[in-house]
Amino acid sequence: MTITYLFRSLGTGYSIETLFGVVQQEVGRSLPVSHIRLPHISQGIRSVRKNLRFVIRQRFNGIVHITGDVHYTVLALSPSRTILTIHDCITLEKHRYSPLHYAFFWCFWFYLPVRRAAAVTVVSEKSRRELIHYLGRIAEKAIVVPNAYQPAFTYHPRSFNKEQPTLLQIGTASHKNLLRLMAALDGMACKLIIVGPLPETVTDELIARQIAYENYTDLSQRQILLMYVRCDIVLFVSTYEGFGMPILEANAVGRAVVTSDRSPMRDVAANAAVLVDPTDVAAIQKGIQRVIDDDDYRQELIEDGLRNAANYTADVVAARYLSIYQKIGCKPT
Repeated sequence: MTITYLFRSLGTGYSIETLFGVVQQEVGRSLPVSHIRLPHISQGIRSVRKNLRFVIRQRFNGIVHITGDVHYTVLALSPSRTILTIHDCITLEKHRYSPLHYAFFWCFWFYLPVRRAAAVTVVSEKSRRELIHYLGRIAEKAIVVPNAYQPAFTYHPRSFNKEQPTLLQIGTASHKNLLRLMAALDGMACKLIIVGPLPETVTDELIARQIAYENYTDLSQRQILLMYVRCDIVLFVSTYEGFGMPILEANAVGRAVVTSDRSPMRDVAANAAVLVDPTDVAAIQKGIQRVIDDDDYRQELIEDGLRNAANYTADVVAARYLSIYQKIGCKPT
């Protein structure tokens, strides 16, 4: 009996695949594992139909774990041996003002897959609440299993630069809240490292506010780790997230974190971050300044972060999945 992890097509993204690559490696210590990628990016009915035909043709022996984003593939699999992981409900949020698109995604990406799968996991309690909000009682079957951070993210002590700290921002999408973050940094002596393609509005804001910055895109995991090692503080004041991996990566490396006082960020961070209102520029600025000014508090955040990261290691998360696999009929070797 094997566990087969079903991934999206190449070119769709890599974050989910990276996360479950860690889980696959750990689960593989107890059970035979494999993975398979869909051949087509899920854009339009035609590509979805091709992917479904591809899945039907496979001869899966054991449990298939759909790792996220391609929820509809449950419809081509044996329901009693299928696990579905849902990371967030942002697809429904995006299409809420387009009734036809909303109905399509609600039915084929969420309702029918959740109803059919033997087990459904979500990465945070916030995602579970959202799923229940959109689907009703049928979503109450969802179990929270958090993401695990990459084992390469380990403690790297660093002398804090109080005169001009280096701040790290991971991600540049609109919900990452960069414009408010720029306003909060106005007049602050710092260097900002931004990972992700910069929208023109953010570039203009950086120039107008004379914020010293570096911008990087298409980094490898090792290069991203080096960004954490270089920085003094990690910023993650998003307005919407399904989880919040940069919080844990910063915790593991030993960097203080400023993040949003919203679920799931505050849940993931526990007491290992400064929590701020992401819609309040003054609150963001105050949170960053406190980390810079208060040495004892900053050290406390770092120590709490190391303890918090221990709850999200690959072996801890893999053990949660192993328990689910066993419940639907798979016994460890």
